[in-house]
Amino acid sequence: MPTLASAPKELYLCTSLKDLNKKTEVKPEKTSTKNYVQSAVKIFKAAEESRLDRDEEKAYVLYMKYATVYNLIKKRPDFRQQQDYFHSLLGLTNIKKAIEEAEQLSESLKLRYEEAEVRKKLEEKERQEEQQQKKQELKDDAKTSSEISTDPNGKNQLVNGDKKNVADRKDSSEKGTITAEKLFTMMMDRGIKVMIMDARCLKDYQESCIINSVCVPEEAISPGVTANRIEAKLPDPSKEPWKERVHVDYVVLLDWFSSAKDLQLGTTLRSLKDALFKVGKSRFTIGYLA
Repeated sequence: MPTLASAPKELYLCTSLKDLNKKTEVKPEKTSTKNYVQSAVKIFKAAEESRLDRDEEKAYVLYMKYATVYNLIKKRPDFRQQQDYFHSLLGLTNIKKAIEEAEQLSESLKLRYEEAEVRKKLEEKERQEEQQQKKQELKDDAKTSSEISTDPNGKNQLVNGDKKNVADRKDSSEKGTITAEKLFTMMMDRGIKVMIMDARCLKDYQESCIINSVCVPEEAISPGVTANRIEAKLPDPSKEPWKERVHVDYVVLLDWFSSAKDLQLGTTLRSLKDALFKVGKSRFTIGYLA
């Protein structure tokens, strides 16, 4: 007996549901109703095979084509005269199943296309940020080189007499990082509203957590995910606090080991941060617990 594949196949036919619908079109042909019925049966069988193979795009196209061919058959005069016969060939429940499966696949594909588009934009943004960072580093290096001379002992020495090494002049703190001491101070300040989002797995959160923190388990987060998709997968106690995120001044993200410098595209905290900023203009500031 055929079994359902564990994960859907990667998107490959189109980049949007609108484009995919163009592939479902069927042009009427001058052929017999029997040939139409035979084609419909083959299309439905192929659609079922694609569904079991988790090829959502192909399955959707085939189910939609089946529905279109079925409607073409219903309009033919000999179908009206021999409905029972043609229904026995087509299967009485196949058209209903085709429509239901197509509707479910449509919803799934719509979300997947949206997430793929978000990932594409995030990757492009990441690429541009990396290029900008490299340009800035080159400028900083050039500026630093012009300010530094080397003494006879080979130690870096600033021309203006400052004997600190160049490394000492760089800001030692990571942008966006909040220390535990700073977080404690913010939490004690009644004039500051802080929300802590704990992105460790649910089991770890249940075993130990910061008081009043919100559990946003890593199981609910993936690259390109939206805030609504995360909310749907939150444990029940986290759903109401999650909605309050737009009313706070700071949102602090944490997991076991990550810091601001680890937030590469595709990591859990980076995906969570991107999801929080996708919906409208966020009025809060995001930080990462060091």
